[in-house]
Amino acid sequence: MNEKQLQGMMSASPEKRYKSFLTTVADLEEVWLLSSKDGYATFDADGYINLLVWPRKEFAELFKNNDEEVVSMEVHEFVEQCENVEENIRFMVFPTYDNSYVVDSEKFINDINLHLDEVE
Repeated sequence: MNEKQLQGMMSASPEKRYKSFLTTVADLEEVWLLSSKDGYATFDADGYINLLVWPRKEFAELFKNNDEEVVSMEVHEFVEQCENVEENIRFMVFPTYDNSYVVDSEKFINDINLHLDEVE
């Protein structure tokens, strides 16, 4: 991915980035997260714990702190893990410093599975 493509996606609307996330993770079969000794990177808001996820390593690296590393999870394993999250867990999909698409686990799992069905 070149710099122009990277910046284009970073400036896209949250909805466009969400759709891109679904297509990309279905094609590449991996989800990218930030991990530290305390676990995966989250953002607490409105009584929810939001897990941050990206479709490609390059995007996650833009948000990495010194004590974090960029890690991937195979998409089917990720979906399986998502099926067991508590009700107060949501997902910040493809966040930027300006905004993100926030979704609950049920919708997120369904959307990922729909895209996986299309490519498998």
